[in-house]
Amino acid sequence: MNTHFHDHDHNYSHAHHAEGCSGKSFYDIAVSSLKEAKCRITKPRLAVIECLADSAVPLSPKSIYEKVQTKNDLNVDQVSVYRILEALTKLGLVHQVFPSGEYLSCNTRCEVNPNHVMLNCIQCGKVEEIHLDWSFIYKIYERVRRTSQFEAKKHMLQLDGICAKCQ
Repeated sequence: MNTHFHDHDHNYSHAHHAEGCSGKSFYDIAVSSLKEAKCRITKPRLAVIECLADSAVPLSPKSIYEKVQTKNDLNVDQVSVYRILEALTKLGLVHQVFPSGEYLSCNTRCEVNPNHVMLNCIQCGKVEEIHLDWSFIYKIYERVRRTSQFEAKKHMLQLDGICAKCQ
């Protein structure tokens, strides 16, 4: 079992690249989130967001960089792509999938709604996010607190396996 960070409440499922729970696309959610955070809306940021929005599977920073270079007439270096991914991760807009380290768009603001599990198909590479009721996560937090005297503030959870289509 692998993991990714979160600290929010949600109890329904969706695929990352589909429309989110608000009915908005990842692209729209990302742009509005950047505006809310008072981040500049730059062409390189928009190109990375578009690249992630167009992909149903996780992408490495290198493949994002290559797609941005070929699809857009922009001179964006790899360091900038990493910085953009870091900023999008901090805003809860993308997840880093382990162990590959690839990035996947999230159509829900995970900083607002983090109670989910990423289901990572090890055969086709599809990643789906299912949302859990907060009471389920709370039981884990409580058990950890009781047994380890550790006060959890965030969590991350990723399960690697084989999706229904690949079985």
